[in-house]
Amino acid sequence: MRTLSTLLTLILAGAAGAAELPLGLVERAEAGAVVVRFDASVRLAPGAMLAVYGPGKVEKHPLTHEVIVERRQLVAKAQVVGGPGEDGMLRARVLWTSGAVLAGGMDVVPLPGEAAPNAAPALSGALPKVSAAVSTSVKITLPIADPDGDALSFTWTLTGAPGVGGTLSAHTTSLPEIRWTAPGLPSGASLHVSARDVLGQELVVDVPLAAVADDDWRKREAKPLARFGPGNQLVAARLRRDADGTWLGVDEGGGQVLRFAPGWAVVAPVAFAVGAAPRRALAASGWHHDLYVLDGGANAVQVFGADGNRKGEIGPCQRPTDFAIAGDGTMFVADQGAGGVLVFEANGKFRARLGHDGKGDDAFTGLTRIALGPGGELFALDPAQGQIARFDRFQRRLDAWSLQVDAKNPPVDLAVHPKGLLVLLASGQVLIVNVKGQATQAWKGLGEAGLVERVGNADGLCVDASGEVFVTFTGSQLIARHDADGLITGVRGPGLWSESLYAADGRGRLFALEPGSGMISVADGEGWRLARFGGTLRNGGPFSEASALAVTPDGQGLSVLDADKLQVVRWNLAKPQDKPVVFGQPGKNNGQFAKVTAVACDAAGRTYVLDARQHRVQVFDALGAFLYGFGRYERGKMPDELSEPTLIAVSPAGDAAYIYDEDTYEIKKFALDPAKATAAHVTNSGGKGDDPGQFRAVKGLGVDRLGLLYVADGKRGDLQVIDFRGSNAVVGPARKAAELGTSRIAGLALAPDGQVFLPYDGTIAAWSW
Repeated sequence: MRTLSTLLTLILAGAAGAAELPLGLVERAEAGAVVVRFDASVRLAPGAMLAVYGPGKVEKHPLTHEVIVERRQLVAKAQVVGGPGEDGMLRARVLWTSGAVLAGGMDVVPLPGEAAPNAAPALSGALPKVSAAVSTSVKITLPIADPDGDALSFTWTLTGAPGVGGTLSAHTTSLPEIRWTAPGLPSGASLHVSARDVLGQELVVDVPLAAVADDDWRKREAKPLARFGPGNQLVAARLRRDADGTWLGVDEGGGQVLRFAPGWAVVAPVAFAVGAAPRRALAASGWHHDLYVLDGGANAVQVFGADGNRKGEIGPCQRPTDFAIAGDGTMFVADQGAGGVLVFEANGKFRARLGHDGKGDDAFTGLTRIALGPGGELFALDPAQGQIARFDRFQRRLDAWSLQVDAKNPPVDLAVHPKGLLVLLASGQVLIVNVKGQATQAWKGLGEAGLVERVGNADGLCVDASGEVFVTFTGSQLIARHDADGLITGVRGPGLWSESLYAADGRGRLFALEPGSGMISVADGEGWRLARFGGTLRNGGPFSEASALAVTPDGQGLSVLDADKLQVVRWNLAKPQDKPVVFGQPGKNNGQFAKVTAVACDAAGRTYVLDARQHRVQVFDALGAFLYGFGRYERGKMPDELSEPTLIAVSPAGDAAYIYDEDTYEIKKFALDPAKATAAHVTNSGGKGDDPGQFRAVKGLGVDRLGLLYVADGKRGDLQVIDFRGSNAVVGPARKAAELGTSRIAGLALAPDGQVFLPYDGTIAAWSW
């Protein structure tokens, strides 16, 4: 029972002026936690520290024996981890106890000057043993959690020799789960995982992986991996990472909410219940398993449950442009029409308006975007005044920061980052503003990275928990990715897949060649363009007429043919800063060409060049030195003769070569012996027709690590998998173009672990086999 509550509060606080601290009550105690109730006016964010007091010594008047004061004892310290809920309760995690039993009715006061010790992420169980059949994928879930309840970011890396450990579905996630596609041969690998909380505490673990044999390859099912290009690789504004690891964004053209998979490969509109969809979505964010959408058509924030039904509405607003949700559920809405930032309680009740219409530090003339800091501080961007208004966690106004920027390059968005407050300019540059409001550093924009030719104006900024930064250019349908230090590490967009020739390595990367420009681009498995180089002679590049390309299985070497100069240009991608090696010239001798048609590479770094006019294949080492050659043509009557050879595929091990002869519609197999520098014809397979194992117009060949041959046929409109490892070809599964998500078969890039990439008209359909 409480007595003399005002005096008690003073005693509990133990300092002058502490009477202003609110007094709460333990409603109930749970295992390692307490549920606390404060007055409705009290706002405590997650992370706040609480002191819990139990019964103590009671002092009484010596004559009347009436209670003068009760000196309660500190029995526990706890940290707020959630709430308030609909019942107004706060949930707090107990960090320390005196040994006393916690119970309902105990007094609670905040400890504003005390911060809880931040604990690093930790394992909550044993690491799993992970294995998968070769070339198949498996979901990996790790028992990692944060003792403080902090949100975590995970970075995943396959370690060991490059290109032989398989591939991952994403490189960062916000949940401890990932999909691993095993390599094409039985082997071991290691998964390196870094888990970090918002304050930088880190847990690092390594998980052993095993790829096990699977000889029943004919029963494998083709499974979709990704689709890139127009209609498939959508670009959204207002990107935000949801708690489940997916990305939320808004299609500014149609005003619909989009959800991207953690690895970006899959994107789809959010499914709302019939009649419940927002009229015009401006921004979307997840909070406590619900979806909050700022609806410009309804001028309110709509709340949706997991089933897509509308659960409630927060507002009304007048002309909203942005919103943010604090950890305790407090809602902030940027609304220039209402004159400032509208603040709503977690239950939707209007609390206050910050600022007013007009000019000055506490006024807005063109409020557009807002951002919340980790301590609850609010930043509001007013490009019209060139300033950022600031408010502390209690919504008290702080001095505004002025931005010294060019009127032709105005600020368009802002976000909080570990390095400071980031301010995005229309050019794509990012300013870093320090605690004094000074822009001390600027990150280069996408236009300076050389990854794309035309950029357009930037319009959105997103900071992931990993520290990565994403900048959207929705007008030009691009998203740029920066690492935590500001270096641009990639760009994605539906218009970046116009190249006509592709090759794939064992690290999940795609290499694309545009013959007209001679430019080569490199993209990762998530669809991000990582690099762009090459070019024609008149633009300072090495090519007169680039015509074909091949990459080594480990992704360390890239060979490109020049059909005009009759040369091979080979890059050592382990040292990309080095100039490429150029070898070959016109002629009939070894190391000389007459008509280069196709090229292939093996795991040892050897380059195989098919010469249609000389009817032979020449083999070179990684430095361009001639090793040996094979193939001939006399009268075209012998089975080993190459009449009209157009395509070549070589096994990663370098022990077999397959050549498609357009004249006979056959694939001719040669057994290779690199040690002896010899090749021997084995047999032919195929013939013209539509039966299994026959061909009509082969557009692509590839061999995986198991030695299986993949044949893409344009006129048949299918992809066949053939076991040509012996002296006879055994036909396996075949899939029509429609089954593989493309209108027709126009080419093939095969990764050594069996991932299939089918390009057509600026799109890519990717499948695992």
